[in-house]
Amino acid sequence: MNENEARLVYKNKITKNINLAAFIALCVLVFLSLIMSAFLLITEGEKEAAPKVMSYIFFGFCIFGIVLVSTLIGLMFIHSKEGLTILRFKAIDIVKMMIRGTMILAYIILAIGVFFLDVMSINSGFNGFLRVISIFIIVLEIILFVYGLWKMAWTKENPERVYGKFNLSQQTSLPKTPRKTVLKSPEPKKIEEAPKAIEALDVEIKEIEVKK
Repeated sequence: MNENEARLVYKNKITKNINLAAFIALCVLVFLSLIMSAFLLITEGEKEAAPKVMSYIFFGFCIFGIVLVSTLIGLMFIHSKEGLTILRFKAIDIVKMMIRGTMILAYIILAIGVFFLDVMSINSGFNGFLRVISIFIIVLEIILFVYGLWKMAWTKENPERVYGKFNLSQQTSLPKTPRKTVLKSPEPKKIEEAPKAIEALDVEIKEIEVKK
């Protein structure tokens, strides 16, 4: 292995580890958000309608995020006979973007509830934590969402640099085996010149006999 090949292998390993870490972080974020939303529903049980409604909406977005994460895991780890096709690769990117969009909306709802509707106002420490974490998650997920859109556009313009690197199949189904064509052997052509040649030989033989 030469130096360029070693650098390429090292770069691919780093990219693979970064993608795996980003996937794990996304799953952890959704699961922790679901746990936090369930905790908010328990603590907001005796409050007015507005904070409870915001907590329920936040909980609903987290449930939808869990469904999308399950779909993403299925697309990434349950392979069909065709393997990881380009269509499946695009579906994975779309589901990731849907998860990030869901988390952005969920934490916008949480931020509105925390800042304006007195969600968790009974505990000032946890209320401050929710304010910081909601703003942080919104900013982080918006940055990653924009990066995901740029990456999808770049992949669309340079498909060979992505799909060639992952050796993805261009086909979404198994290729059909071509039918065997039976070649018909041509019929032998009849030699029409043979009788004339035989007649010519007979004439020559007769001429020789006359000369004798």
